[in-house]
Amino acid sequence: MDGKMMAVVLHAPGDLRYEETDIPRIGDHDVLLRIKAAGNCGSDLHRIMVEGTYHFPCIPGHEFSGEIAETGKLVQGLERGDRVTAAPLIPCMQCEWCLQGQFNLCEDYDYVGSRSDGAFAEYMKIPAFNVVKLPDEVDDESGAMTDPAAVALHAIRRGGGIRVGETVAVLGAGPIGMLVCQWARIKGARKIIGTDVVPEKLRILEEVGADVVINAKDDDVVDRIMDETGGVGADVIVETAGSVQTHIQSLVAARKRGRIIHIGRAYTDVLLPDDVFTQIFRRELSVFGAVNSNFSPHDHEWKTTVQYMSMGRLKTKPLISQRLQFSLIPETFRKMYNKELFYNKIIFTP
Repeated sequence: MDGKMMAVVLHAPGDLRYEETDIPRIGDHDVLLRIKAAGNCGSDLHRIMVEGTYHFPCIPGHEFSGEIAETGKLVQGLERGDRVTAAPLIPCMQCEWCLQGQFNLCEDYDYVGSRSDGAFAEYMKIPAFNVVKLPDEVDDESGAMTDPAAVALHAIRRGGGIRVGETVAVLGAGPIGMLVCQWARIKGARKIIGTDVVPEKLRILEEVGADVVINAKDDDVVDRIMDETGGVGADVIVETAGSVQTHIQSLVAARKRGRIIHIGRAYTDVLLPDDVFTQIFRRELSVFGAVNSNFSPHDHEWKTTVQYMSMGRLKTKPLISQRLQFSLIPETFRKMYNKELFYNKIIFTP
């Protein structure tokens, strides 16, 4: 498909413009998507306003849903008009991790929205291999949240899953933290504790399934978690906020042989006091890192996520704080960066 489209284009860190550009041309194994909805990720703000993408100009956006507008000559199983989402990481298929099916650990990956053009546009291209069809029960807005929901699922699985009856503490009530809470409930957690410093987010956290919410500005998080667990600590702690304080709290509030999963990036050095670091071996803690999600044929967290969305087990609507058009993205990201706007998950549409 030749022609022009409107897109949000990053020309330099902080230089985001809504402008006309070319509709991307697809290869034999690609599909062209007509974007229906796209969401903001926590990583987008730093990437767009501070760090920059890997080349300029570049179209950001990696959480999306759309409709197939065109298919490459060698694409099978997908047709024009199919409603879909797609994993944003494009694996090299040649490194040791890809050969094992662990695409999220690829040594030489591409990534839409930062290494190649993404979803803040009327159209985008993506390899057909990355595409996941959306059932009728999953609307475009929910489809655009498959990525963070799959990231939340992957994090829990990295930590050995949730055992029935366990207590789970989620540090940080952003969209991924809210989705971690829901997966914890699905997997059988007895008690779910959530923390944040924003009252509005804590209210949403309660709505989507947290049993206890703690405002870290008002209460000592570790003391409250200990109170809620009879003084032993949480079985599983998932750190999603990415602050130095929450990384430290995660090591102190876990029970003996507890499991701690780190998702959030602090963007600064995380220095552990000796009495905090020693908790790792004194309590025999298991500490995990989790990045992205997996979509290999034998380990497809995206298809699992879509299935639970279609059953109504994963709630996405309470997470949406604003619905805005693409033309407002530059102004919106400036307001987000300057902390002039409360937001959670913003859904942008062409």
